[in-house]
Amino acid sequence: MRTFKVILSALVLAASVTVPAFAQKNAYKVEESSAKRVPEWVNAVEKDFLNVTAVAGDIEAAKAAVIENVKKQIAQSIATRIVSESSLSTSALQTGDSFSRTQSIESSILSRTAKLPFIGEISLSKAADYYWEKRYYKSSGRYEYFYAVKYPFSEFEMKELVLEYQSHDRSLNEKLEQFRSDIDFVSSIEQIGETLNELRAFLSEFDIQDPRYDQVQSLSNQYRQLYDQITVDWFQEKKGMVVVNLSLAGRSISTSQRPQIKSNCASQISSSYEGNSLIIKYNDEYCYEDDHNSIEVRFRAGNKYISETIYFKNNVDISLTGIVSDAAGQPLQYARLTLIPGGKTVTTGRNGLYVFNDIASGNYSVQAMKKGYLSSEIAVQVTSGATTRADISLSPDPSATAQSQTPAPAQNTVPADQTAQTPNAQGPDPLNTVRNGLAAYFRFNGNTRSEVSAIIGNPVNNPQYTTGADGTQAISLSSVDGSQISFPKTLISYPNKNFSVTFWMKGFSDGHVWSMACGDSRYNQPKLTIKDGKFFIYNSSNYTGSAFTHPQLDYNWHFIAVVIRSEGNNVIGSLYIDGVLVDSIKLYGFTNRACTKFLLGGASESDDNAIDTNFDNLRIYSSKALSDQEVAEIYMSER
Repeated sequence: MRTFKVILSALVLAASVTVPAFAQKNAYKVEESSAKRVPEWVNAVEKDFLNVTAVAGDIEAAKAAVIENVKKQIAQSIATRIVSESSLSTSALQTGDSFSRTQSIESSILSRTAKLPFIGEISLSKAADYYWEKRYYKSSGRYEYFYAVKYPFSEFEMKELVLEYQSHDRSLNEKLEQFRSDIDFVSSIEQIGETLNELRAFLSEFDIQDPRYDQVQSLSNQYRQLYDQITVDWFQEKKGMVVVNLSLAGRSISTSQRPQIKSNCASQISSSYEGNSLIIKYNDEYCYEDDHNSIEVRFRAGNKYISETIYFKNNVDISLTGIVSDAAGQPLQYARLTLIPGGKTVTTGRNGLYVFNDIASGNYSVQAMKKGYLSSEIAVQVTSGATTRADISLSPDPSATAQSQTPAPAQNTVPADQTAQTPNAQGPDPLNTVRNGLAAYFRFNGNTRSEVSAIIGNPVNNPQYTTGADGTQAISLSSVDGSQISFPKTLISYPNKNFSVTFWMKGFSDGHVWSMACGDSRYNQPKLTIKDGKFFIYNSSNYTGSAFTHPQLDYNWHFIAVVIRSEGNNVIGSLYIDGVLVDSIKLYGFTNRACTKFLLGGASESDDNAIDTNFDNLRIYSSKALSDQEVAEIYMSER
């Protein structure tokens, strides 16, 4: 009860000074009043009542002002009660920094207390008594109305309002947490906009002094940034048709809008939605038989546009396509598909789609693999000139949770109990292994900086980092994004008669692995690519490259070493897989052009497709041909 008396005393004191200063200093005459005498309760303190006054230019304005003052007094009393019951003592509220802190807390509480239902129901009809008078100030010749009310407000009502406030405050915390958790489950462009509108309204719940005010603003920025993370995935399903999907953080999302679509050659363009997929149909009668035919698709995302240029062929023969999904029907990105026979490999994009082009008629099997899932294989029949649809579902691998996500050697090269070891789990420090001649060494642990030289790579198209069970990282490159690492130096000496490049790879698909970029696409060499599941090396103006012979690689991590050495008048290329020499071939000449940079992944400047894979522990020996023993030492130190 003592606390309540302190509060009411403070409130009545505040109420008593609401009369303007000029009314106290200047004599006035009461021309009209609601009673012959001023009631004793006016400007007095009474238990279970708030005695509040206000002045205004007319009687209605005075009534409105006094009700607002009642609301403010009740809101202030709730704020004072909550603060006084907190870690700040009543005595500490009056001095120093504690008082400033109290004012800040009360300001925050007041902004929300005013929205409580009880506050909204306050009216003159509920007042226990009232008194008003019309005053005339001779010195200024002006009139004003003084209005006072005796409003019931008991200790019991105080406690109820404090509980109501606290309940409302908890609901705000719960709503804030819901906004935080929902950001990972956004399913459409429209949902982002709707959430931003809700956050804008939600922000008004908090005073600027409340820490949650900044938290709501931060959340709004995070939701706005989602627009920048939306990507457009597409593939040409058949002649005259492309399929477009929107992705956000690897998830397929939808939109109700019809995008703007235009083409440099196609006509009779139409579009329709099938689930989350936008089906675009067109007439390519006036398009050329090259790769420059295009359709531009533009989606609205907040106050910006998301655009994608789709390049299509008017003589394409898409033979086999489908979607790889999990047991719940959700698309799986970066699953690896192998066509048997033939050995062609492709990787699914973010929407789980895969495409095999230009396959001869016949019976085939398609094998789907993805880390953490059991492999699956289905039989298909392909007819030339037609598109076969084959969707594949993968089930989780129960043993996957016990396996490491980091590079491990193939099972046929080490004992089974060592397959889950991470790089450098045992053995010598990889950094000090075969250090002589090492021009650059990239472990991709959250950055693209070399550990032995002042070289740092420039990420292009947002490559991602993947983290293994031991906390080490690798770089993940996607053919959907065309992501790559561009190093602002060639890293391989020229003329390149002797050099070595070693790295770990996981998730093999056809495409560009690495190369030196020389400004002229005809001389994007030396270069390593994968075609039909085989490594190809280019070391001069050999546009078709030279193929290594080696076993088909599975989805697991493998150590790859490419060693080029000069032997008399010949240049020999050697390929090592998991520390073992698998093939050596004679190469055509060498590159002696002044190149400018080294590219890892992505599409090359000589028009090779981007690759889907993870890279780790990239070593480059710019002018040194590693020996068999040195390759084995590196493999053993990094496995």
